[in-house]
Amino acid sequence: MRVDLSGHRFAFPNECACCGRTPEGELTVSASRSWGSRVVHTEVKSWDVPYCVRCLKHIRNTEAARTQIKLLTFLSLILGIVIWFRLDLFWGVALGMLALIGTVLVHRTKLYKLHAECDSESCVNIDRAVTYLGWQGTLHRFEIASQRFACNFMAANQSKLVNLTPEAMALLSSSGVLSASNASRSPRRYLS
Repeated sequence: MRVDLSGHRFAFPNECACCGRTPEGELTVSASRSWGSRVVHTEVKSWDVPYCVRCLKHIRNTEAARTQIKLLTFLSLILGIVIWFRLDLFWGVALGMLALIGTVLVHRTKLYKLHAECDSESCVNIDRAVTYLGWQGTLHRFEIASQRFACNFMAANQSKLVNLTPEAMALLSSSGVLSASNASRSPRRYLS
């Protein structure tokens, strides 16, 4: 669920963003943007999101598996190119393709094990539950996988919510956080 907030400081609920347990650590989510042509300026903004130890473990293992697949894919391509130049095109392509298929199988096996290790009843996924999509001025955008965490995050920052999606409004209304008086309104237009 996408959550848009306007401000400089936001409160994160004291719960794991993935499973809802008591947090024992944090992971940083960040976004950057660059501008300028001759002198390039880069600005990075980041937020610390609370997670429990179990979720930190499966998130780090998922990120390690993602790094491993990139490395194995690169090595498979290098193997294919080296064999192509040493032997011939057919063997280079054939062995490169076999190495890529092996890489995909290894990655799928790792992901299957990570899903099995993850507490599927309470965890929303094996990856990070909160993504920082970036900002423009004081508008900050987050993508939150857990509806529970999203609802508590929006409730903690209710006065800073902007651009509420119908899904977010329904979630806040069903939890009793958003009353009819707090619903977003459009400006009136006067034509003369």
